[in-house]
Amino acid sequence: MRLVTFDGGVGEPLDGKIRVFEAASMIDWLAGGGRQEARAVPAESVTLRAPVPEPPSVRDFFSFEGHVAAGWRRRGGEIPPYWYQAPVFYFSNPASVIGPGDPVRRPDGCEWLDFELEIAAVIGGDGGIAGFTLMNDWSARDIQAGEMSVGLGPAKAKDFATSLGPWLVTPDELPYDRGRLHLEATVAVNGEVVSTCNASQQHWTWDQIVEQAGRNTRLRPGDILGSGTLTGGCILELGIDWLKDGDVVTLAAPGLGELTNAVGEGS
Repeated sequence: MRLVTFDGGVGEPLDGKIRVFEAASMIDWLAGGGRQEARAVPAESVTLRAPVPEPPSVRDFFSFEGHVAAGWRRRGGEIPPYWYQAPVFYFSNPASVIGPGDPVRRPDGCEWLDFELEIAAVIGGDGGIAGFTLMNDWSARDIQAGEMSVGLGPAKAKDFATSLGPWLVTPDELPYDRGRLHLEATVAVNGEVVSTCNASQQHWTWDQIVEQAGRNTRLRPGDILGSGTLTGGCILELGIDWLKDGDVVTLAAPGLGELTNAVGEGS
């Protein structure tokens, strides 16, 4: 099943229309409410938003060893032993979630703007994974370098935008097996594919990520769990030019669709 949040509610795209549910929001639907169909509208008449525009929380994990290793090599170090003991994450800003087509405003003072190709799990009413969506964890790398030198963070380096979308897809619709998604995802800048990444290379499985996220707390419907950047899924690893105002970044994966945002518009 595919689900979308749009400017008029929550629904399921089918045959050029959106089956609109009674649920007031995606969080209500995830919690089990309002699942009856209320009406249908033409798909071209709606503007998609992030599947969960205002999630209760956003945890972003660090589960791809290749990406982790690349970051530590740039700093002249090696992956800390604890990374292999438990999946780690940081809390991002739910108030900075944006959707398909929304502009990404460059943070003040940022010259090294990066994309990060991720996949996010969305938590359902039972505390498990209700679905997956594409996630772009935009990063101000120059700001991040300063913050991380203090021993805390990232904070403001990630505080300005996290893209989610275009839709939420239930696990049964995807090549999902043994806690991993077996698919390739791509990043394109201005229409040119700059990286192809393998989602199945995840060191920590989604089962392990959900277990860690819920340890000593409770997960709520709509909570977002990011996979961390897929190996090769950011400029930091690729060594290409940092993003410029006007650049258009598109993440894409079979079944998950395309998530496109332009940089700098509306700044």
